[in-house]
Amino acid sequence: LEKFAAISDTVGLSYEYATAALTTVTATTRQSAEVVGTAFKTLFARIQDLELGETLEDGTTLGKYSEALEKVGINIMDSNGELKKMDTILDEMGSKWDTLSKAQQVSLAQTVAGTRQYTQLVALMDNWDGFAQNLEIVYNATGSLNKQQEIYMDSVEAHLNKMEASFECLYSSILDEDTIKDFANIMT
Repeated sequence: LEKFAAISDTVGLSYEYATAALTTVTATTRQSAEVVGTAFKTLFARIQDLELGETLEDGTTLGKYSEALEKVGINIMDSNGELKKMDTILDEMGSKWDTLSKAQQVSLAQTVAGTRQYTQLVALMDNWDGFAQNLEIVYNATGSLNKQQEIYMDSVEAHLNKMEASFECLYSSILDEDTIKDFANIMT
């Protein structure tokens, strides 16, 4: 995740989608998470490929990668001319993947992902059902963790830990080491 987390906000990739995609591809390809994460960094940037230009109202045009997506009916722009979130683009690719011929799948994967990231894109798209299952697990796990955190935060232990941390912060901000030594010397 650390390999592509920096671009996830920029491209509109949620933590849940990132985790499910990473899990799906590492389980399928048996490549390390580091290799897959590096591939995703490039892949997600390429999918939302735009170039500066003068043809659209905002001065951008589709790049060669996003044009390849458009040829198979996947547009990276919404009806208002805004860039879609990566979650939405991935959903559209995943739902359309099985409707493409093998030749279209190979061509799209090679164009969009390139030769180095080709394997990761094909692994994700070919295992879209597994991705959906992993996504559901992530959503359920997130809810469970939030519930467990709420229960803990309402416990006596959590309140005592917060009080202890506050006391330690107050203690260290009011009394420095020299003051404590001086006080100890006076008392002695």
